[in-house]
This record gives sequence, C-alpha cells and structure tokens, in this order.
Amino acid sequence: MAADETKGADGNANIIRWAKGKIEYRVLSTGERNGEEDWYLTVHPDGSRTMRAVNRLDNVDFHRSVILRVEENFRPLEVMATYWIRGAWAGSGLFTIDGNTLDAVVNTPNGRLTQTLRVPEDLSVIPHPLSTNSWQTWHYDKAKGGDQPGTVYDMDALADRSGALLGRLSAQNLRFIGSETLTTPAGTFLTDHFRIGDGVDLFVTGPDALMVKFVWTAADREYVLIALESSR
Repeated sequence: MAADETKGADGNANIIRWAKGKIEYRVLSTGERNGEEDWYLTVHPDGSRTMRAVNRLDNVDFHRSVILRVEENFRPLEVMATYWIRGAWAGSGLFTIDGNTLDAVVNTPNGRLTQTLRVPEDLSVIPHPLSTNSWQTWHYDKAKGGDQPGTVYDMDALADRSGALLGRLSAQNLRFIGSETLTTPAGTFLTDHFRIGDGVDLFVTGPDALMVKFVWTAADREYVLIALESSR
C-alpha cells in the first residue's frame, strides 16, 4: 500500500473529511443581525463526528464554546461546554452518554454539580450552538414519514451562574416536510426540511446533516449559513 493511501483529509489519518462554516443569527421579522457562530466539523475513520462551535450574541455580553461528539448514526456520545457572561466565567461541563445513561459533571462559580439520567435510544443533545441542532433529527425514519417522537436533553441556554449548563429531558415531535433547494450566502443546497414541534423549521444538507437554515417563528429568530468550506 502506498504511504499516502493511509492518509485522510489533508494528510491526517484521524480525519476522513472536514467542513467549517459560519452561521449568522438574525431577527426574522427585520433581518437584523443579532449574533454569529463559527463551527468546525471533523469526520473520523470509525464514522463518528466531532463538531466544535463558538457562538456570540450581539445584544448580550455572552460567549459559548461547545464540542459535541456523536456516533456514525449521530447519536450523541459526549459534550464539553464552557460559558462566559458579562466578562465572567459562568460554568463548564462534561456530559457523557453510555448506552441508556447520561452523566453530567458541571463546574460553576458556586461549586460542582452532578446529574445522572436514564435516557432512551432516540436521544439527542441540544447544547445550543445552531450547528449542533441539525443532528436532533438523526433517528427520524423518512421512509415511514409523518409525525415521529424524539427525546432531547436540553442544556441550559442561559447559564446564569446558578445551575449553569445542567439540562433536562423533554419530548419533541418531528415531521419531514420534504426536499427543498435553498440559496444562502454560503451557496445553493439541496436540503431536507424538518418541522420540530409546531413552530421550528430546520433545513439540513449532505451526509453530515449540516444546518443551512433554522427558522423559529414564535421567537422571531432566524439562523442562516453564510459561509462554508470543506475538504471535498
């Protein structure tokens, strides 16, 4: 075997492909920008994926860094997160999923918190960078169609320095609307359009289910992919 046949993307045997991009946060009704997110995805030889994301909000002095690792089928394996608010560290956490058990260890300015939960097979984790939200449809069976249930572990989006980062389990309903072609500043994409609950529309593309657009009508929010680079 030639030496370069063992290499992955960019000569790194640990990465078979990568992608990176930027998401702009907008007010849906006005189009006004109110934040942004940078993300970097790597896909590994065993099929697992790692997403690293950093997001910032314009109207809140807030900074969040997240690493989410998932199995080949996108079921979550672990999350690492750190939050800063108004110039102060608000908390950091490690969340691991082993079969039907989720364990969380969170450090906050007020001390260490732990959590252990029993979780179902259809689990998704929402650490709140929008680049990771696209993976919550991983268990949806498009051949079956219709409304299908799912379970999400929703991490604290505010991290208010009290119970920072610890999340809760909740049920959600998913529906596949259809395939749609969308054009954004990042390009033109053939997307799968999903509806989450009654008021969220999610558009994802490609084998890595990259988020192209996320519309939350009730909250007057829109999130749009505005830049994309990849190894192929």
